Parts: sequence; structure tokens; C-alpha cells
Amino acid sequence: MPSVIMVCKPIGFSWKRLCLLVERRMCSISNGGTAFCFPFFLSKSKHNMKGGVLMSKTGMKLAAIMLVVVMMFSQMVFAEAEPVITIKGEGVENVVSFTLEELKALPEEAQIEEEYLYNSKGGEKTVLVKGVSLAYVLEELAVLKVEEAEVAMVAADGYPIDPQELSNIMSDAFKYVIAYEIDGEPVEFDDPDVDVVNVYRKVVEEGEFGTVFKFVAEITVGEETTPVEEPETEEPETEEPETEEPETEEPETEEPEETVVPEFTDITEDFEYAREAIEAMAAKGIINGMAEGIYAPEGNFTRAQFCKIAVLSLGYELVDYEGGFSDVGEADWFAPYVQAAVDNGLFEGYPDGTFKPNQEINRQEMAVVAGRAAVKAEVVTREHMEKFVLSKSDFEDKDLIPQWAEHEVAWLESELVFAGVAVDKFEPVKIVNRAEAAVVVYNTLFSK
Repeated sequence: MPSVIMVCKPIGFSWKRLCLLVERRMCSISNGGTAFCFPFFLSKSKHNMKGGVLMSKTGMKLAAIMLVVVMMFSQMVFAEAEPVITIKGEGVENVVSFTLEELKALPEEAQIEEEYLYNSKGGEKTVLVKGVSLAYVLEELAVLKVEEAEVAMVAADGYPIDPQELSNIMSDAFKYVIAYEIDGEPVEFDDPDVDVVNVYRKVVEEGEFGTVFKFVAEITVGEETTPVEEPETEEPETEEPETEEPETEEPETEEPEETVVPEFTDITEDFEYAREAIEAMAAKGIINGMAEGIYAPEGNFTRAQFCKIAVLSLGYELVDYEGGFSDVGEADWFAPYVQAAVDNGLFEGYPDGTFKPNQEINRQEMAVVAGRAAVKAEVVTREHMEKFVLSKSDFEDKDLIPQWAEHEVAWLESELVFAGVAVDKFEPVKIVNRAEAAVVVYNTLFSK
């Protein structure tokens, strides 16, 4: 009883007003109004002069409670659902939003239910997707005003999504779908009370990644971006005077030397995932074998060695060592590489004034250097990288990765840099071997 009174007071009801409301409602029923029956609240079948039903005080109070409960319940059940996706922008005439139920209620020709294949670091996967054609929504409901534009997607959790081309979205080959069910289940989100959708597209090229966009909440179609074609200009024809050209001997030109790709005989099946990276980096002169035909992929990698391949990969000039570390001497082979790496912000020393050049580098340290190198090479901006967080990581041990390496590891994972190196677990303090070092640097800077 007290709880109902607390609900009533904020909305301006007293027991007397509630009872009056119920009594009037009951009178309305007896005079042919809409049925709303409270038979168990009635007193001994007394009727008033107008033919209405009289109720006892207890019955009135119980009816009032029931009315408040019904009002509260109806507000909860019939509350307007929040839209899961909104489509807007300069490139469409209408701003449209949909709840899950509204997406499911769209016409049959808008619905898609078929298998979509996608590639992940764990391999190729196939899921049964049920949803709505994005092309249909753009063309029929949002009504496109442009033929080509950049289409931006925003995720409900703020995770970065690369812009898409409108022509791809409208193509039958890509078949973008706003998916509300995956393998017969709703799309899962961190917050179970929030409805979300994914966007899938078909894999067009074998081994292609980036075909699934999670928790898309907003799609913006930009302005027309059709490239302006430069007009062709015809050069005026001119008649050359006929002259006999003197015979001249063509100068001898030296043919460019062919790049020799070293053949390493010790890249076994266990390290086959690294073969392309090792051979490509060796051909560029960035990494060397340990002996003729020997790469030693299982060998560990030191901080000094990683300095060398990072500096050479970015094309930095070697500089004279300035003597900034107590454990690096001017005569050491790695001294100019260390100086170049430190000058360009790839590496840092330790608080005790050492660099620890011969200390084996672990995965979290390697990830930070690779991430910095990607920023220096303008593969990614620092601002974009910092949007990537480990809460979305698939690594089972992501809680073990320190905060100072979070953004680099999360971004490198999203770019599939660790393919073949780390699958289920990242193992942040595991020592890096020579095969892994080649793969990470190659995938970060050269594979795109």
C-alpha cells in the first residue's frame, strides 16, 4: 500500500481522487462504456439511483491500486523503443531511423537471409545473417541524391570504422546488409539492455578482411564526390622539316641489377607463416641471415636488432652516437642505429641511464615500437590509433597488456599485423623471435 501511495503523490493523485476516478469508470461501464471489470472489488451488489455500481471503501482502494499498476505497466510495455540505426547526410533527402522491430517489418524485398563469409585472425568463418539491404534503405527510404559519395559509419561504442564508398554499397557484388540476427540470435552488445545491429558485406577478393562493421548506430552519406575529369587537349600538328640525322652511336647503358632474394633453407613448416615477410625484408636489405642460407627464425631478437630493422624500414639516415647511454659504446655496431631510433622517437632508454641493447625484446615492447613506426610512416595518425582500445580485443589475455601499450596493440590487432604470431592469446611478455620480428614489421609497414 505505501508503495502505491508514493507512486500516486508525484502525479497529483490522492486516495479520494483515485476512488472517484474508479467509481466514475465503473459507472461508465454499467452505462454501456468500454468493459473494464473489477467484480471482486464490489460490495453487496448495491446500485445507485442511476444504475451504477456502488463499491465499498476497501474495494475502491483495491481498484485504485489496480488502476495505478495498470497505468505503470502500460507505460513500461508501450514505451517508445529507441532506434538502433539512423541514416542521414547531405547525400540523402530523408533522415530515417529504425528500431529492431521496424527493420524486421520492412517489406520482403528489403529482407536478406543468407550466409556471409568473413576472414578473421582465426581463419575463415561463415555465419547465417538475417537483416535488411542497406542499398534498399538508401534508395527507397532515405532517397539518394548522389551517385558517388563517402559513407561514414559510427559505432554505438565509438569504435573506429573506415569510410565506405557509396558505389560499393549500391553494388550487388558487395550486398551490404544491416544485420539484426546472426545465426538466429540477436547481435550481442556489452550492455544487454541496448539493441544493436551489425553491417556485413560480401567478400569480393579471396582473403579479404574488413567486411564486418560492428554495432553500427549511424550512417552518414556525404556530398557528391564524382571526380572531375580533365578535358583532353589535342596538341597541334606540326610538320617537321625533313633533315638527315647524323649517325650517332647510342651510349651504352648499364642494366639495373636484379634484386637477389636470399634463399633460406631453414624456414620450416612451423615458420611458413613468416616466409613472405622474411624474404621480402631480406630482399630490401633490412634483415640478414645468420649464415649462407640460414635465417634462424626461432632465434631471439634484441632491442638493438629491432632498432636496426625499424631504422632501415623507415629509411632514416644513420647518425653518430652521442653517448647518451651508459651501456652503449661509440664502437658498438648498433650505436648509430640506437641513436637514430632514439632521435626519431621509436625507442626510449631506461630511467637508470641504460638502453639495454642486448636485452631480448618482448611482444608488448615490439608492439609499441611498431605502432610508433606506423605513425612516423603516416600509415595511421596518432589520434586515430588512440581510438583503439583493448576492450574490443579478441585476445583472451588482454587484461595482462599494460596501459602504455594498449592503443598500439589494439590497432595492430585490428590491422591483422599479428597474423600467425598471436591468435588466441597475445602473451605480452613473451620474447620475440626472428620470424615474429620480420612479420610484425613487414605487416605494419610494407604489406599494404
